[in-house]
Amino acid sequence: MSIQTEPCQYCGSQQVEQPWTLCQTCRRTYAKTLHQLRRNMQLLQRVALHEYKLGEPGAGSKPQGGEAPAPVNMHAIDLLDEVESLLQDAWYDAGFVWSDKWQLLIPRMQTHLAWLCRACNAGRFLRRLIRMSRRIEPYVDRRPRTRRIIGVCPECGREIQAAKGESLLLCKCGNPINVQQLREQSRDKAEAIHLTKTPAGMSQWLKDNYGYEVSRKQISNWLNRGKLPSSKPVDGGYWEFNIREILALAMGSSGRPA
Repeated sequence: MSIQTEPCQYCGSQQVEQPWTLCQTCRRTYAKTLHQLRRNMQLLQRVALHEYKLGEPGAGSKPQGGEAPAPVNMHAIDLLDEVESLLQDAWYDAGFVWSDKWQLLIPRMQTHLAWLCRACNAGRFLRRLIRMSRRIEPYVDRRPRTRRIIGVCPECGREIQAAKGESLLLCKCGNPINVQQLREQSRDKAEAIHLTKTPAGMSQWLKDNYGYEVSRKQISNWLNRGKLPSSKPVDGGYWEFNIREILALAMGSSGRPA
């Protein structure tokens, strides 16, 4: 009697024997995903209750207008509910007819992993759970990484800082920020913005805000050689710099992305 096999629902590269629908490697991935998701959701719950803060520079600023912050973070609450619903769907797909809140459900899923990895739609739910865990990470990430200003929050006007590789952030006001979209919007606006500083002041500004190491002498050379055609001199050694021009040269000089 031949053993029936089919491709793993998640990776598709390994053959699995019935009743499994995920290969052994992907079963381990499922276990790691549940472990990470449980940790992230515990932190996200604390974010929702304002018990956990990312500690971004400038986090101590007060809301505009002197209004008291909301007692809970509704964006985080909504995300918790969304993840809980997904977990319950994966649990039902494994054949269970009862469910619970995520705090109790995830430990049960971890102890019944074999059932989950035999479910009809195990691969689809594993993909969705992995994506969901990644959505939560920017809300609870406390890894020490260099963050640079990428723009301002469209809701409250606070400066938003992001590190390389981040795609979604949560502003202090609770507004979710699409990092790539905000970067592009800020670059478009930069073309029309001028900043009045000395070459030394501009050198420090580039370092503080974008991490570019450009000396005062280098900036003066650019000005003298006409490489900043839109920048105009003003009194007392100050120049009115075109931000887009200076950023483009600074990026090329330092070899680092904006």
